[in-house]
Amino acid sequence: MRWLSEALGFLRTLFFTLPLIYLSTLFLGVIWLLIVPFDPRGRAQDRLAQVWAASILFFGGVRVSVRGGVNLDPARHCVYVANHASYLDIPILLVQLPRGVRFLAKASLFHVPFVGWYLRRTGHLPVRGGALSDARRLLQAVRYVRGGHSLVVFPEGGRSLSGELQEFRPGVFLAALKAGVPIIPLTLAGTRRILPRYGWHWRPGRITLVVDPPVETAGRRRDELAALVEQVRGRIESNLREVGQ
Repeated sequence: MRWLSEALGFLRTLFFTLPLIYLSTLFLGVIWLLIVPFDPRGRAQDRLAQVWAASILFFGGVRVSVRGGVNLDPARHCVYVANHASYLDIPILLVQLPRGVRFLAKASLFHVPFVGWYLRRTGHLPVRGGALSDARRLLQAVRYVRGGHSLVVFPEGGRSLSGELQEFRPGVFLAALKAGVPIIPLTLAGTRRILPRYGWHWRPGRITLVVDPPVETAGRRRDELAALVEQVRGRIESNLREVGQ
């Protein structure tokens, strides 16, 4: 009986999954506050963020399989471009990507206790009005990648309600072109089934993360921007058709 399974799943979310996630966030947040004065470079904070993200996946019953993990090179900075359909996307990428990557995240997240404090303290970039919609954010992103940081961006501008891949905003691609760094397409398949947008009912399951080979930007011209956007979007769209949303 599906209704009974759904009801039991909702009770599990309400009395097990969410309380444990809140407790984990509180506990690790307190530890984070204690180590901040002794960690000016943020390395211990990054490790703690990965532990926090891993705890969320564990309590939620989320298992992740990675295809193309060989394309993740910690020694090479780049711009990671991913589709976005669930709040789960960020914890998954925190765990799976090389430590020290920085996110272009919605400005509202920077006001969340502990999470927002960590984002501000460790140099993640707030986005207002869409990914890199103003020149200041574009220049800031260029400086980040030129300075040896890798960025993670969701170019759809927000979580997809239907799960279908939305149009990509070109700002981040222009930043990658200006910095001359490669773009690595990331495809997250299955996150919406576990935790959809506007939903808090967790359904344990498996996620697939597909890491495509880098798309080089060095030597490409500004007038190739539209083709670059479509190339990256096409890879992610193809992966979603193959793996399933």
